[in-house]
Amino acid sequence: MITKIKRTLFTFVLLPVFTVVHAQTVYYVDPVKGSDANAGKTITLPFRSIERAQQAVRQVNKTAKNNIYVFLRGGEYLLQKPIYFDENDGGCNGFDIVYGAYKHEKVIISGGFKVSGWKLYDKSKNIYSTILPTNVDSRQLFVNGVRATRARSIGTEIRWITADSIGHLTSNLSMLKWKNHSNIECVYREIWTSPRCGIATMQQLNDTTLRIIMKQPGWVNCRNKGITSTRTPWYFENAFELLDDDGEWYIDKSGAVAGKANMLFYKPRSWENMETANIILPNIEKQIVVAGRDVKSPVRNIRFDGLQFEYTTWLRPNTNNGHSDAQNNVLRENATKNGEFIADGAALTMHNVQNVVIKNCSFTKMGCAAINMYAGCKNNVIDRCYFYDISGTGIQMGDYKNWKDSLSENAYYPLNESFLLKGNQVLNNHIENCGVEYRSATGIAAAFPVNMLIKGNTIVNMPYSGMHIGWGWTTYPQTVMQNNIIVNNNIQNVMLELADGGSIYTLGGNEKNKWSEISNNYMNRVMWGQCVYMDNGSSFYNINNNVYKDGDDYNVKINSGSHDIYVKGIYSNKKKNLVGKTGCYNYGIDSTQFFSPENQKLVTRIKKNAGAENYSTSAWQTYTNLHIYEAEHAEVTGKVYATAGIGTKVFGYSGMGFLSGFDKKTIGSAVFVINVSETKEYDLSLRYSAANGWGNKISIFVNNKSISIADIRSTINANTWAECSNTVMLHKGINTISYKMTDVNDGYLFFDYLKLSN
Repeated sequence: MITKIKRTLFTFVLLPVFTVVHAQTVYYVDPVKGSDANAGKTITLPFRSIERAQQAVRQVNKTAKNNIYVFLRGGEYLLQKPIYFDENDGGCNGFDIVYGAYKHEKVIISGGFKVSGWKLYDKSKNIYSTILPTNVDSRQLFVNGVRATRARSIGTEIRWITADSIGHLTSNLSMLKWKNHSNIECVYREIWTSPRCGIATMQQLNDTTLRIIMKQPGWVNCRNKGITSTRTPWYFENAFELLDDDGEWYIDKSGAVAGKANMLFYKPRSWENMETANIILPNIEKQIVVAGRDVKSPVRNIRFDGLQFEYTTWLRPNTNNGHSDAQNNVLRENATKNGEFIADGAALTMHNVQNVVIKNCSFTKMGCAAINMYAGCKNNVIDRCYFYDISGTGIQMGDYKNWKDSLSENAYYPLNESFLLKGNQVLNNHIENCGVEYRSATGIAAAFPVNMLIKGNTIVNMPYSGMHIGWGWTTYPQTVMQNNIIVNNNIQNVMLELADGGSIYTLGGNEKNKWSEISNNYMNRVMWGQCVYMDNGSSFYNINNNVYKDGDDYNVKINSGSHDIYVKGIYSNKKKNLVGKTGCYNYGIDSTQFFSPENQKLVTRIKKNAGAENYSTSAWQTYTNLHIYEAEHAEVTGKVYATAGIGTKVFGYSGMGFLSGFDKKTIGSAVFVINVSETKEYDLSLRYSAANGWGNKISIFVNNKSISIADIRSTINANTWAECSNTVMLHKGINTISYKMTDVNDGYLFFDYLKLSN
């Protein structure tokens, strides 16, 4: 999805990050030319590692009389394990310790292992293989910076399948021939969750029935999540026999496939050259951990500026525990009395941290969360950062472990106020494509925040909610939450795959009469949910002057058990709002004001002021030559909309879904705004599924110029995909490619993705 909000292309280090200031304490690090035997105090004799600079800082920071700067020169800082910062690493005497990019140089903090030694394994299937070191393992693979897909099914091969306390029964006996049964995962889509559980083994019971026995305790936890307990698998993942599509990969740890253990297989895409491709397997779960010993000994006054965090994984779902998510990628293991807790994998982890600033950084190609912030974190700032291609949540503030216990650091109302998540700010960040692997994840989430400010962020393309604030439902009359401000955010194209969430979703109540505010936000395109969703127990919220556009269900929904909520200034193109019938009181909702000439200036101002300042461009415009552009993230006109086949028999699409709605008898279009590295001819291929009658009704425009009619031919059924191709001239930089209807047709038409090739 392209956000037309702001002004300039994000280039990772936009501001003048550092200029050498005399009379300051300065150290230099260079991952290419440096040596940890150097003194590190001059640019000509830099350290080689961040850890060595950290040691040097510790020797002087207690007596610091000014800020201490660690200038990181450009290059890749390849981590074999996380870097830990404790209370001895924070700034003293009121001064900061600053780790940042030197003069806009490209500083990459990487947890990736570069894979080489590829050989053609199966010529007929175009599958390549290589042997991995025994200490390398991952759930993600990236080829030339683009995420590959773990070998998976599309769901249609299951004739019938049921679930019980042991696992599944199915008539698909061919699965018994699959190798490495204990590596296969079942992935589910259960309303607002997407749990995963591993297969332990398979047994043939008779001529027509196969028993699938699931791993424990993961299965019992996945089966004890109320109405989101696991039932029929959405698809199977991580079997060699499913490696049949371009861009899929598989690790055979046992050697059952080809007789050699730790063999990695990959089926390249048409434009990838295995001799020159940069193929990275993320190999660590965390990159930087900033944690004080306890709430009395916090880490203070560190700044991270202009750093690019790339390549992490998260291996817990590989274990017998699986991934029993409740919502917001929070794990629920009540059946085994582990309770609820966040997925503990993030590039940057913070615990008992105060006055730490993360600014001008990027977080991409993450295997779980980008940032996890635990208890005791106060007055920290995440500002002008870029989040893209995140398996889990973008920014998670607070954990849920033992949240009902007032003695817990994560309590809904902790007896020790030092545990509070207080005064933290999330400002001007661009957050795109979170929940890529763990679908119930969100862009920004907070457990029980106090005095939190979420302002001016852009959040786009989420399978579930954009923001998830609070916890607890109606378990307690109130929580410690209070005075939280959510303002001037731009949230677009969310709830693509799961249901019952929203652009801004809240849960549980604020402290009595300590109101929080949701105002002047622009919300556009919500598929299986609402724009603002005050779920069970939400209370003491003022919701003022927001723009609600193309919400699938409601502009504002106040669910059962919520109270003391007042909604004013609803500007929308849809009328619907909803209040639950049970336990709601002290609420008020203004009448919807439809977009009109009378409110156009106000609506335009809200939209203009919403979102990340200076760089709110989408990833399609930020990165050149991405090759695959998922149609559900494109801009749309008319009645075209993004969906994921929930409740339909549409399978086999890629990404988070596909575009539909062309058959609504209204002229519509799909618009792709992409960035290419040079001016020349490119091959475009649109993957689609179509009924009869579309052959001459879709026109292709490049940079607003009509170039051709798309050759859309009918497919066998809605579950069958085809491609139509065209050669087009694109100029270096940003180009607009539009597929526009020239006439209406009442047959189905789905767009899956646009493929760009040289």
